[in-house]
Amino acid sequence: MIGSGAHSKVYRIAPDEIVKVYREDIPFSKIQLEKEKSRRALILGLPTAISFDIVKVGSCYGAVYELIDAESTAGFIGRSRENLDRYISMSVELLKYIHSIKAEGAEINDMKADHLEWVENVRDLLGDEKAGKLKRMIEEVPDSGTLLHGDYHMKNIIICKGEPMLIDMDTLCFGDPCFDLATISNSYYTFPKMASDAATSFLGISVEDARYIWEQTLSRYYSEMNKKELAEKDRICRILGCLRILDFGKRGGDPVHRELIIAKGLEFISSLLCEPYHQVM
Repeated sequence: MIGSGAHSKVYRIAPDEIVKVYREDIPFSKIQLEKEKSRRALILGLPTAISFDIVKVGSCYGAVYELIDAESTAGFIGRSRENLDRYISMSVELLKYIHSIKAEGAEINDMKADHLEWVENVRDLLGDEKAGKLKRMIEEVPDSGTLLHGDYHMKNIIICKGEPMLIDMDTLCFGDPCFDLATISNSYYTFPKMASDAATSFLGISVEDARYIWEQTLSRYYSEMNKKELAEKDRICRILGCLRILDFGKRGGDPVHRELIIAKGLEFISSLLCEPYHQVM
């Protein structure tokens, strides 16, 4: 096994092939959609693996991909402290490359529209006042046809011949880059803050390293911003990320951590909405 996530595990099955095995409850149609999105990603110029086929693995389905000489990001980072900063640099560079691509005609989700839908889904949890604030904040985000990954973190990136490669394309979408940064803040900052073992059990790194990745990713991506502007961008990204967490919890999410996710998500988003900006650096 060279990688795992909330919905699947990735195994090397030959020197140049991997199989991504999905959970038993993941429908065949969703796997077909990801295979199609992987094809679209290749056409758009993203560094991702070529999908060969969909196969049966016991009672589950899996997608077979071509891959050469790959290792998990956690394994890459674990080999040396220098590789942590190398990964951050590679990750930010790849993220900026993704955001340099326009997604016109790609038939993928509009993340701004999705976030507005999520506000309505969790309005009963937030209350009308906070939901209204959140809706206005999202409406102020510029409309954009920029390509987004939609779930950009180290579990969806592997290192192939010293370069990052994306292995999970089912969340491919378009919108302002802040929506991608929001998902990054969830993985490296918010989830580890909700549960201290989230970084170690899910990402395979320490809570301190996870937060370091978030802070460095934000500051390097928005390198032209001053300290106050960067803190406000951090606040916006974390608010958007918390909204996604709340929607995930409301729709069912992880049954083991559902109550914690909703309670902490409400606590964090309420605090962040009340602040003009939040200093993190």
